[in-house]
Parts: sequence; structure tokens; C-alpha cells
Amino acid sequence: MKKIEVFLLILLSSVIGLIALMIALAVALTGQSPVKVIYEILTFKGPNDVPFFVPISFMLFFLTTIAGSVGAAYYLILPEITVKSNANKDSFFNFLLPDEKAIVEVLLKHGGAMLQKDISRETGLTRVKVHRVIARLAERGLVSVERAGNTNMVRLNITTTYGSTEIKK
Repeated sequence: MKKIEVFLLILLSSVIGLIALMIALAVALTGQSPVKVIYEILTFKGPNDVPFFVPISFMLFFLTTIAGSVGAAYYLILPEITVKSNANKDSFFNFLLPDEKAIVEVLLKHGGAMLQKDISRETGLTRVKVHRVIARLAERGLVSVERAGNTNMVRLNITTTYGSTEIKK
């Protein structure tokens, strides 16, 4: 939650700073009261003696605020999924696809290491499917693959003890 608070504080301070800078610039250039300048900017009826970059900077501020709000919403609604060490085994398996679960369970059943062709035989998946699933697991760092003759030795990079799961470093 700390990251969200810092992110929102930075967004808020940048918005306030940009508003203050635009108003101060418009007041300094026109000599009018700040309230009148703010009203004219908000109604898009800027005075004739205001340079072109004041309304443009307001529009940039407006678009930046919208983009920041969308970014904040994305950050809050769709958080990054990570596997924590000492996570519950069931919660770890929730992040795996069915074929990935089957392969990880077979590897766990056989002590964490097995030949790829034996995984294919035991899971009932085709060799191509097993190869693709193992490649996905290897990209995420859950398994390591070593060449062993005309097949691969697949080693699980996680350990499970007493219902908890740890990723080996």
C-alpha cells in the first residue's frame, strides 16, 4: 500500500504545481486578477493578450491528469502477480494453467527431476505440448531444463514442505 500512497502523492503534487505555475504565468503576463484568469482559462475564452502557450499548457495539464488517473487506476486495479516465498501451495498452484499444474505435480511426485519424455508419458500430454508447457515454466523460472541425450532433464526450481512453496534462488 505504501507504493500507491507515494504514487498518488507525486501525482497530486505535480498537478498542484502545474496549476499554480499556469495561473502565475497567466497573471504575470496579463496583469489581471487570478480569479478572472482561472475563469477565462476554464471557459476557453482566454484574453487576447495571453500568449498561445498558456491555453496549450492547460490542455497538456488536463491530458496529463487524465493519463495519470488512468495509470493510477490500472496500477490499483491490476496489481502485479508475484509468487512470494513461503506461499501456500494451493495459492501457488492457482497461478498455473491446468497443463502446467499437471507437469509440476508429476515433477513433485518424482522428487523434482524427471526426463521430458517420461513427463509426456505420465501426464498423457503430447511431446510437443509438454515441450511448450515446460518452455513457459522455464521462462518464469519455475523449472530448469538440461539436455540429456535426445531428451531433456527437467528440474523443478521450487521446493514444497509442510504445505508451503518456496522458489529456489
